[in-house]
Amino acid sequence: MTDPTGRSFLSYRRKFAKDAELLIAAQHDVGIPTWRDVENLYEDPTEDEIRRVVQHPQTANAILWLTPDVGDASDILKAEVRLALDRSRQDDGFFVIPATARGLTYSQVDTVLGPEITSELLRSWNLVAMGDGPIGPRDAAEIAGRVLRRRTEEIHKALPSGEPLRIALYTREKPPFRPGEIALSLDWHRRFEGREARSGAWEEALLPAIQRVAREVAERAPGRSVQAEGLAALPAAVALGCAFLATRKIPISWLQHMAEDSSEQLWSLKAQREPSGFEGTMRSHDDKGQDLAILVSVTDDVRPSFNRSMRDLPAFRSLVFVGAEKEFPCTIPTAGQALDVARTVVETIKKARRAYAETELGDIHLFMAVPAGLAMLVGQLLNTLGTVQTYECVGPKATGRYRPAARLYPNQ
Repeated sequence: MTDPTGRSFLSYRRKFAKDAELLIAAQHDVGIPTWRDVENLYEDPTEDEIRRVVQHPQTANAILWLTPDVGDASDILKAEVRLALDRSRQDDGFFVIPATARGLTYSQVDTVLGPEITSELLRSWNLVAMGDGPIGPRDAAEIAGRVLRRRTEEIHKALPSGEPLRIALYTREKPPFRPGEIALSLDWHRRFEGREARSGAWEEALLPAIQRVAREVAERAPGRSVQAEGLAALPAAVALGCAFLATRKIPISWLQHMAEDSSEQLWSLKAQREPSGFEGTMRSHDDKGQDLAILVSVTDDVRPSFNRSMRDLPAFRSLVFVGAEKEFPCTIPTAGQALDVARTVVETIKKARRAYAETELGDIHLFMAVPAGLAMLVGQLLNTLGTVQTYECVGPKATGRYRPAARLYPNQ
C-alpha cells in the first residue's frame, strides 16, 4: 500500500537537468520530498535500484517529464515510465503526473515512447503540456502544485478522522524525511544563505508556495486541523501564520519546544488566554514618518539591534514596544500565555493606529526576538493591519542588525 507521505519520483533525461532542478526545488517549496537519480541513487545496479524505488511503498507518486528524445534514451528510462504507469493502475494511492515538455506534442508521444506503452496506458491520460523551450520557475511551480493537490487529497483520505495534517517548516537545514508522520515538509533551506533568504526568494517562490499550501489544505482536506513544527527563521513562521489567518478558520497549532525542560507544547489560537506579564507601550518618534515599528522582545532585547539598524530603516511615526519586566531570555511557560503575548502585540498595534489617526499611517514593520510558535500566532492575527514588513536580525549579537525579510499582505 502506498504511503501518501512518501517521496515524489522524477523521471527525466539528464540532458535537461536544469528542468529537473526547477521541478525538485518547486516541490520542496510546497513540502514534497523528492527522489532524483543524481541525488538519491545508490551504488546498486541502476535498473534494479530504479525498479526498487518506483515500486517502494514510500514512493508516493511519479512525475514523467516526457521530452522529444525520450525514445533515444536507454531502456532504463522507458522502464521508469512503464513501471510508474503500471503501479498507478493498482489504485492504491500512487499517482502519476505525465507532462510533455521541450516541444513534445501529444500526437508525438506514441512515436517517442512506443505504442506498447502509450496505447495501453497513456491514451486516456490528460497530459500536461509545458511548451517548446526550457521551463521557468512558474512552470515548475505549476507542476509542483498538481502534485501537492493530489498528495493532499491522498493524505486526507488516509488520515483517521480528527487526526491533524502535520507540516514541517525548515529554513536552517534540510528537514529529515519522516514518512508516516509529516504530510508536508517545506524544505526552504536551499533558498537561504545563513539566516537570510536569497534575493527574490520570498516574492518569487516562498510566499506563493506557502499560500498554495494553505489553499490546497483548505480545499483538499476540508475540516482537517494542521499541526506545524520545524526549524525556521522567524519571518517564515510569521508567513506561515499569515497564510493560515484566523479568518480562514483552519485550525493550526505549532509544536513548540520548551528549552527549560525539553518538553513540547501545542501553541494555538484555541488556547485559553492567560496573563503573561507582557505589556504593550508606544511612543512618538518622527512626526514626518508614516510607518509603525513594532518591537517584540521575549527571547532577547530587540532594541540594541534595532537602534543599530535605524539609519537603514524608514521614518517611523511611532515605536511600539511589547515586553515584560523580566531578564532575558524571558520564559513563556504555557500556550495560554503565548496567546496573551500575541494578542497584546496586535492590540497594541491597533491602539497605536487609533492614537495616530490624524496621520495617514503606512506599513507595519515587525522586529521580533520570540519563539517560533509565537511568531506564527502573531502572523495569524495580522488581518486588517495592512502591509507587514518582517525583518531578520543578521550578525553576532553584539553587532547584529535588522535586514528586511518577507513582505506580507494579509488583507489580500
